[in-house]
Amino acid sequence: MSEANGAAGRGEAGEPATVNDANTAPLLDSGEAATAPGLPTTIVKAAATKSPALATELLRHDAGDVEATTVTMERSGADQVSAQRLIANRSGIRTFNARSAQLDRSGVVTLNAERVVLHNSKALFVTAKEARLVRGRAGVVLANNLTTEGTARALLYIGPASGDVKPVLDFRGATVFGAVFAAVLIVLSRAFGRK
Repeated sequence: MSEANGAAGRGEAGEPATVNDANTAPLLDSGEAATAPGLPTTIVKAAATKSPALATELLRHDAGDVEATTVTMERSGADQVSAQRLIANRSGIRTFNARSAQLDRSGVVTLNAERVVLHNSKALFVTAKEARLVRGRAGVVLANNLTTEGTARALLYIGPASGDVKPVLDFRGATVFGAVFAAVLIVLSRAFGRK
């Protein structure tokens, strides 16, 4: 290893380590990669401060349950993710809970976050304080604030909206549909039910 490469693998005193391209994990002073149990770590920029932060990274990898402060996923899959911040690109997740989540060309079944951005992504159930759909699709969205851009769609949306929100079924429509469906079931069960 050349002197330039050796210095690039380790940060100066007081600075965080840089990423080693060979295994996408920061190098420790001993030269070994720092990893969470079975998952590599990397350095990413923190959202608000843009300062370097340690993150668990999934790169073309499938994982069961992942729990970390910051998780980045690239062409990966996970059953359950719990994190303060999640960044997913071309990835799939069954369930995740995060304070902040950004998905790009990804899919998720159940999403629970304070702030979430779905860019060209799909989600089945979304619960968030602030949600932003950019050319994305969602089944059921429960949010304090939903903003949509482009051709974003939500099947059922519960909460106030801004932007061009066009749910197929809003809260009022779902309530009416449920009441009519229940009435039809009651009438049919009495008409064809056992006496």
